Amino acid sequence: MHEAAGYVNVSARARAARAQCGAAREPNDGYRKRTSHELYPSLAASASSGRLELMETLFGPDSAVWVLHGDAAGLVGGVRALAVQALEPRALAGVEQFSAFAAHPDQRLAETIDFMDIVTYGSLDEVEAAVAAVRRLHEPVVGTDPVSGLPFDANDPALLAFVHNSLVASVGLAYASFHPGLDATILDRYASEMTRFAALMGADLDLVPERWAACVRVVDTWSTLTVSDAYRRALEVLEGLRVDGPIALVWPALIHWVRQSLPSWVKAELGVAPNPVADLGAWIALWTAGVLGSVLVPPSPRRLKALGEGAR
Repeated sequence: MHEAAGYVNVSARARAARAQCGAAREPNDGYRKRTSHELYPSLAASASSGRLELMETLFGPDSAVWVLHGDAAGLVGGVRALAVQALEPRALAGVEQFSAFAAHPDQRLAETIDFMDIVTYGSLDEVEAAVAAVRRLHEPVVGTDPVSGLPFDANDPALLAFVHNSLVASVGLAYASFHPGLDATILDRYASEMTRFAALMGADLDLVPERWAACVRVVDTWSTLTVSDAYRRALEVLEGLRVDGPIALVWPALIHWVRQSLPSWVKAELGVAPNPVADLGAWIALWTAGVLGSVLVPPSPRRLKALGEGAR
C-alpha cells in the first residue's frame, strides 16, 4: 500500500497535479522540492512501522495544511478570504448572479467549510469527486460583470488562481496573527502544499506561487479589485451572518478582525478607522476561543478517519 519513500499512495490525477506543480515552480521561486521524508517524517515512520493504518489523502497528517486548517485560523482566514475574493468584481458577479449567497449566506458558508474539510482530510476519491462537483457547478456561471464590464467564467484558470491565492494569503495571515513568533517556514510549506489543490481545481499555476509572501503579493497587486456598491452589500451580508454554536460568541470579534486585516486602501474606502483597543479585544477573544476550541471541540470526523481512528 505504501511507496518505498513511505508516502501514502496517491491517485494518478493527484500525482499528475503534484508533478505539474513541481514543473511549474522550480526553480523560479527558489523553493526547493522536498521528498516525502522531509515533508512528512512522522507519517513515513509510523506507516513503515505499521503503527498507523493511514487513509490516502492529498496532504497527510504532517503537512502544514493539516496544521493551519486544523487551527482556528483556518476558519478566521477562510472568512477573510471570502471578503477578499469579493473585491474581484468578476468573482462577485458570479456569486451574485448564480448563487443564493445573499438569501442564504449561512448555507453557503457551511458548504464552503465542508468542501475544505473534504479537501483537507478526505480520501483522494472524495477530494476528486468534490472538486469535480464544484467545477460542474461552475460550468454555467458565465456572464458579464456589470461593475467592470468584463466577462467572467467561474472556471477561468486566472480567476481560480486569484481565489486560491486569496485563501492561502488569508489563512496564513490569520495563523501568523494568532501564533506570534512562529517559524515562518510553515507558511511557505502551506503555500507549496496547497498548489496540489490549485492544480486539481484547474487554476493557472503560473499565477500560483509556492511562497506565502508571493501569494500575498499576487492578491495585493491584482489589478481589477474594486470596492463597489456590490462589494459593500456582500460585506454587509457576511457581517450579518447568523451563526450557531460557540462560534456565535466570537463572531463579532471575527468580523472586526477581518475588517481590520483588509488592505489599507480597502479600509480607507470603507471608512474603517483605526481602533487599537477594539483590535486588541478582538484578538484576545479569538485567541482565547482558539485555545479553548483546540481542547473542547472534537476534531473533524474526516480527520479521525484519515488517521485510522474513526472506528475506535
